[in-house]
Amino acid sequence: MAKRIIILWLTYCSAIFSAESLADYYFAKQHYFEAVTEYKRQLFLRQYESEDEILLKTARTYRAGNQELDAEEMLLQAISNDETSVWDRECYIELARLHWDKYNYDQMRNVLDYLAGNLPEEERDRINYIKAWTYFYEANWDEGFSFLDSVQFINSEKLQEDIAGVHDVPQKSRTLAVAMSNIIPGTGHLYARDYPNALYSSLLVGGTMVSIISNLIDQAYFVSFIKFLFIYTRYTNGTLIHLAKKVESDNIDALGNYLKAVTQKYPAPLDVLEQLR
Repeated sequence: MAKRIIILWLTYCSAIFSAESLADYYFAKQHYFEAVTEYKRQLFLRQYESEDEILLKTARTYRAGNQELDAEEMLLQAISNDETSVWDRECYIELARLHWDKYNYDQMRNVLDYLAGNLPEEERDRINYIKAWTYFYEANWDEGFSFLDSVQFINSEKLQEDIAGVHDVPQKSRTLAVAMSNIIPGTGHLYARDYPNALYSSLLVGGTMVSIISNLIDQAYFVSFIKFLFIYTRYTNGTLIHLAKKVESDNIDALGNYLKAVTQKYPAPLDVLEQLR
């Protein structure tokens, strides 16, 4: 009975909506699986004015449903097919955004290069601006600066000065932090401002170290060896690996926060990309 009701309902919807408008309706209602099904049915039956438009809509639906790989496949198909349409630029931009969101900056730059080949000279200026930022987010400062040299629609010299300030952002030494905790457990964590793990390291690792020394004094060599091999080594390695990752993560966050602060003073790369639509 339930299946019959669903079939009747779908038949009713199909009578009211065209295939494309039904798919758009599903997309608007965030029923992404149903929307993709309708778009693909259009592609299979060739019920469209532009194949690129339907492929683009399918890609956007996949992306909205967090299926990035399927979205990328649709966009590549639209770009590489025989149809040349007004939707090609939209597909390039959508693909560039997809790579940006996945931090695939190298692939994004490849897409931007293809896009630039179909743009007027004045709009390529904006492509270079976006590419410069992709290099900055990879900490490839010199390569980013080389693209800013040709940018005219903003004050590129002032932007380069602001970006150069990244070298003054305080950074912690991972080597120093690990060395400190190797000597006195917990001190490296204090240096890295990882206070909860500083207490954990000093109590657990430090306590185990004191216990081992006590066993050695009492000539309980086998017990001290077992503690060192199975307890001290395990917990020490674990805390040091976590410490190194903490320092590296904090350093990256500090650079990222600085770049975000600089970004707020200039056009956001994705906003510039959207202006190319």
